[in-house]
Amino acid sequence: MSVYEGSRHHQPVAQTIVAIHELIRAILLPRDLADVCRTIFQQLHNVLQFDAGFIEHYQPKTDTMQTIYSIDGDIEKTEPYTWDYRRSKVVAWIIANRQLIRFDDLHEDLSKRFSIENTRSFGQAEKRSRAWMSVPLLIGDDFIGVLNIQSYQAALYGEFEEALLTTVASSVALALDNAQVLAELELEVSELDIPRIPLSDDVLIVPLIGVLDRLRWEHLTQTILETLRERGCEHVLLDGSGLLTFDPDAIQAISTIVKAIELIGAKSMLIGLRPSLIEGLIRAGIHLKNIRTARDLPMGLAMLGIR
Repeated sequence: MSVYEGSRHHQPVAQTIVAIHELIRAILLPRDLADVCRTIFQQLHNVLQFDAGFIEHYQPKTDTMQTIYSIDGDIEKTEPYTWDYRRSKVVAWIIANRQLIRFDDLHEDLSKRFSIENTRSFGQAEKRSRAWMSVPLLIGDDFIGVLNIQSYQAALYGEFEEALLTTVASSVALALDNAQVLAELELEVSELDIPRIPLSDDVLIVPLIGVLDRLRWEHLTQTILETLRERGCEHVLLDGSGLLTFDPDAIQAISTIVKAIELIGAKSMLIGLRPSLIEGLIRAGIHLKNIRTARDLPMGLAMLGIR
């Protein structure tokens, strides 16, 4: 019997493949952790039936588990809750065996399998979870967490549903790991002190250093605008001499910064690009449209009429 024939509530294969592709594409887009988890369950609804579920994220530094998202119908919880996974024989088993676990009826089968006398309801107090599946989230050999779905109907899942949940688990794990790294990076970027050098009451110079990725230029834009409001400067000189690369993404970032500066009534100029970066732009056929430029700081000041 094939995996597909083992499904208890299967749907057309082509529809399932398309849904899985859309799920993987959607959850790998960078966004915050709560959005990632929300999207995971929204997309899972296209391929699996369930009433509730949760995502646990393993915290290696403290050797604990953190419930980062749970949903029951239209009710979701996004406030992280840290707990000792050893309190749950099921989760401890998943971590130890790195395998999916499935129950046809959680409250009938759990005590038989794990010698647990009392089980607690999940989700709505007046209902009890019946069909239940949890899969470990792994990146290579690294354990990331647990993805769970459950239903208030019994015997809802079979081999086909197991295969589906296992198929998407690696992408879910990667999405969670990316979101966690992104959140940590955003925190680091937010704590950076971006240099702002007021040359006079009217002129502000801002060194652009390293690589202008999305996080840095968003934070940079906010910092520049706040400084302009505080000091009332009329001109901003963006010093690009410290840029490591000047690719289309960096150009888009600077264009966005320039537009933001113009919207509050100030003017900007890009100065100090290294010859190697300029040569690269020429070879790539890239033009700096609508961005005023100057060779260096003295030329930039001269163009502003400042001697």
